[in-house]
Amino acid sequence: MQDIPKTLFLGVGGAGANAVAYYRCFLPAASLGAEYATWGTQNDGRKLVITGGLGNPPPDIEDFESFEVIVIQYASAKAWLPHIRRLREAGVTLLYEIDDYLQGARRNKQHELADQFGKDRLQDLETAMSAMDGLIGTNDYIARRYKAHSPRTWACPNGIDLLRYGWNKPERKGVTLGFAGGVGHKASLARWEPAIRNVMRAREEVRFVSVGHPAAAVFVQEFGPERAISYPVAGIETYPASMTLFDISFAPSAGNNQFRGKSDLRWLECSALGVPLVAHPEVYPDIEDGVTGVHAETPEEAEAALLRLVDDQAERERIGRAAREYVAEHRSFPRAAEPWAAVLREAVNARAGV
Repeated sequence: MQDIPKTLFLGVGGAGANAVAYYRCFLPAASLGAEYATWGTQNDGRKLVITGGLGNPPPDIEDFESFEVIVIQYASAKAWLPHIRRLREAGVTLLYEIDDYLQGARRNKQHELADQFGKDRLQDLETAMSAMDGLIGTNDYIARRYKAHSPRTWACPNGIDLLRYGWNKPERKGVTLGFAGGVGHKASLARWEPAIRNVMRAREEVRFVSVGHPAAAVFVQEFGPERAISYPVAGIETYPASMTLFDISFAPSAGNNQFRGKSDLRWLECSALGVPLVAHPEVYPDIEDGVTGVHAETPEEAEAALLRLVDDQAERERIGRAAREYVAEHRSFPRAAEPWAAVLREAVNARAGV
């Protein structure tokens, strides 16, 4: 447990937000010994409501002044601005937490949620950013891009709890290509679709399983339901177990601002299970090509990498082991909490002029 200021992490609440809050607020809070709760709104987004959390009941809004630092995920000005002003006047350091480059999603018209990131909503979020003491993003790219909207920015990479990934792979024949993810990947999946088809045509023992976004559905007509299987979104508790179906995973990405703002969480999750990942080098720079994963920028490179792994079980297992060892040492909690602790201390000292 780190020596940190008295801190409260507030993850964004609501349907579908549990995974984002879990990785970016709950895990750091639990590892650091900080407090954690979730926030939501009522009355057209203007009334702030605090829910859930590690405590029962969660801390009351009126008691927030007792904290030295509050990390607020995806805060909106509509709900938060009056509280931001009050808390800063009371000497509380407020930090904005964001794990995506929303402007990139808005400008990508193929993004499934592009219409939810309109100009008014982004302006609302940016107003809240500007009113706080600093911003924490998932990587250096996000930290740089939001410097115009925040007095200070930091990058705290994602980490994982390895204990949640202590599942044994079920025995099976053949080789399973796997994709796990939610929205925001439709266009990139379509870009890599020819590569997946070519691999499945060339190797009859290969099947494709997707978890979350139904990426495998478009392959059913050609390969049948036995070789193309889509499972629905899994709860945060069972999500790691569903990924034990994979022998190889892939992360179709593109060299654009939307993906530059993505974290490498998919690599961490696959690595925790010893599953080798084929991924874009710009989005997944911590992968050591051929050692802890395989880099591929184009569909042609992805096809070659997948075929190589399909044909070589020893290679799959070697890369999977090395990836798990790296993630266990460098990116799992409590080690992954160290950057968060450093940021919390630095932010408080900066506010105090130390």
